[in-house]
Amino acid sequence: MTLFQRTTVSPFTAIAFIILSVTGALLFFHVKNGSVVTLHEGFGWAFILSGCLHLLLNLKPLLAYMTRRSAILSVLLALAFALALGLIGFHRKGGPGGMHNTRGLHGEGKQMGPAK
Repeated sequence: MTLFQRTTVSPFTAIAFIILSVTGALLFFHVKNGSVVTLHEGFGWAFILSGCLHLLLNLKPLLAYMTRRSAILSVLLALAFALALGLIGFHRKGGPGGMHNTRGLHGEGKQMGPAK
C-alpha cells in the first residue's frame, strides 16, 4: 500500500478539514487555550499539504469538472467572497501603515500601532 494515494489522502484531508472547522469555530468564539491553538495550527499545515496532494491525485477529474458552467460559477463566487473579506479586513486593520487592530469582532483586545 502506497501512502500517497486517494484512499489514504482523501480521508486524512477530510479529517483535517473537520478538525480545522471545529477549532476555527472555537477560535472565532475566543476559546483560545493551548490545545485549540496547537491543533488548529498543526492541522492547518497538514490540511495544506494533504489538500495539495488531494488536488494532484484528482487533477484529471477536477479539470474535467472545471469545464462545467456551474463549476466556473462556483470558483468565481468563492473568489469574489475572498476578495470581499480581504477588503473588509484591509479597511478594518487600517490599511498599509495604519493602526493594526487586534480586536475581535466585538471590540475586545488590544490596539497596536503607532502612538498618537
